[in-house]
Amino acid sequence: LDTSHTRTLSMAALREHGKGSAGFLRACRRSMSLRGIFLLFLARLMSPTAYLGGDTPPKASAQASPVMQRRVIASLLSAGTLGSSPAGALLSAEERQITALFERITPGVVSISKEPPGKDASISADRPLPSIAGSGFVWDKSHVVTNYHVINDIQDQLFITFLFQGQDGKDSTRITRPATVLGYDSASDVAVLQVNGTAPGEKNPEDPPKGLMQPLALGSSTKLLVGQNVLAFGNPFGLEHSLSRGIISGVSRRLDGMGGRPINGVIQTDASINPGNSGGPLLNSDGEVIGVNTAIVSGSGMFSGIGLAIPMDTVKRNVESIISKGFVRRPLLGIIFSPDVMSKELQLNGIMVMRVVPEGPAATSGLRPTRGGRLGDVVVGFDNKKIKSTDDLFTALEKKLPGDVVTLKVQRASQDVDTDKFEDITLKITLGEADR
Repeated sequence: LDTSHTRTLSMAALREHGKGSAGFLRACRRSMSLRGIFLLFLARLMSPTAYLGGDTPPKASAQASPVMQRRVIASLLSAGTLGSSPAGALLSAEERQITALFERITPGVVSISKEPPGKDASISADRPLPSIAGSGFVWDKSHVVTNYHVINDIQDQLFITFLFQGQDGKDSTRITRPATVLGYDSASDVAVLQVNGTAPGEKNPEDPPKGLMQPLALGSSTKLLVGQNVLAFGNPFGLEHSLSRGIISGVSRRLDGMGGRPINGVIQTDASINPGNSGGPLLNSDGEVIGVNTAIVSGSGMFSGIGLAIPMDTVKRNVESIISKGFVRRPLLGIIFSPDVMSKELQLNGIMVMRVVPEGPAATSGLRPTRGGRLGDVVVGFDNKKIKSTDDLFTALEKKLPGDVVTLKVQRASQDVDTDKFEDITLKITLGEADR
C-alpha cells in the first residue's frame, strides 16, 4: 500500500463527496485504500445522500446526530486511521515494536566474508552477495562473535561488513573492516574476531568510525520457555540483514560438537534459519541475545522448521575466556567411557569406564578401567548429581574449571567372579586442563 498515495486520494475522496456519493465511491475504488472505506463510512454518517447505491437517495434515511458524528471521528483519529502518520497507522502495536527493534539491532549484526563486498554492491540490491560466509554480532567495542564453522576455512583472510548509519541520520552505508581471529572453541562452535582499523583501499590506518561498533544487549538462556517469541537475525543465502520470527519450540537439546563433545542446553526454534544465518544472534522480544544460530535439522539442507542455537550462557562463558586468555580453559577428567548403549545392555546404573589416561586426574585418583575381562568402574555420581549417561557427566563437567576438586561416586565390581555385587566407592579428583 502506497501510504502517501492513500493520503492524497483520501483528501480527493472528501472533495468528491461534495459532488455526490458516486464520485466519492469512484475515488475510493481508485485508491484501493482501507482508509477510503473508513472515509466512505464516515461520509455515510455525515449525510443522508452518501450511500453505496448511486446518486439518488432512498426514501428513508436517517442522518447521524452531531454527537454521533463527533464520536466516530474521534474514534478514527485515536485509531490512527486519519492520523498524520499513515505508515504507522497500518501497523499493530506488536508490529511497530518489532520494526523498531529491527532498526535498533541491525547496526550490531554483521556479515562475514573472505572478500570485501564490491563497490557496486548496493544495499538494496535484489541479488545476494555470494562471498558471505555467515553472520556475526558485535560483542563489545573491539570484538565480533560468530560460529567457529563460519570462519574455519577463511581464517587467513576475512572481512566484517557493517550497515552503518552516520550521525546525520542519512541512508545507511556499508563499511567493511578486516578482522583477525582472536580465538575460538571448536567444541562449542564459538569464535571471537578482533576488528581492525584499516579498511580495504585506505591509505592511512584509522580506528573504526565513531558509533560503528554497537554491542548488542546480552540476555540469559537459563529460564527460557517453550512458546516464547524469538527473532533470528542474519544473512541467509547472502541476503543481508534479514529477520525471521518464531517461537522457542524446544529447550535443553543436545548437539554433537567437534571432537565428540556434546553442546548441551541447545535452543530449538521454528524461526527460519538457513545457510548464511550461522553466527547471527537469536533474540528475545526485548532485543537481548539469548543464543547464537548454528545449525538446522533437515534432510534437504534447507530449513524445515527446526533451527538450533547455542545457548547464551555457554557462549558468554567461552567468549569471556577467549578474550581474556585467547582460548577456552576446559576441565579434564582423563576418562574414556564406554558407549551409553553398552552400559544399558549390561544394565548398569551409570556409565562404565573403558580406559583412563595414564597419569591423568582419574588414573591418579585410583579409578579402574576395564581390563582382562573385568568390568571397569561405573560412574554413578558427580558432586552429588546422579549420572545416567555421558551427557549427564559432560553437562556437570562443563560448569567446572581446571583445578577444581570434584567428588566422583563409582560402583566397582566385586573381586568374586561368582557374584554380581558392586562396591560403592567415593573418589576425590582434581580436574586437569584439556589440550587447546
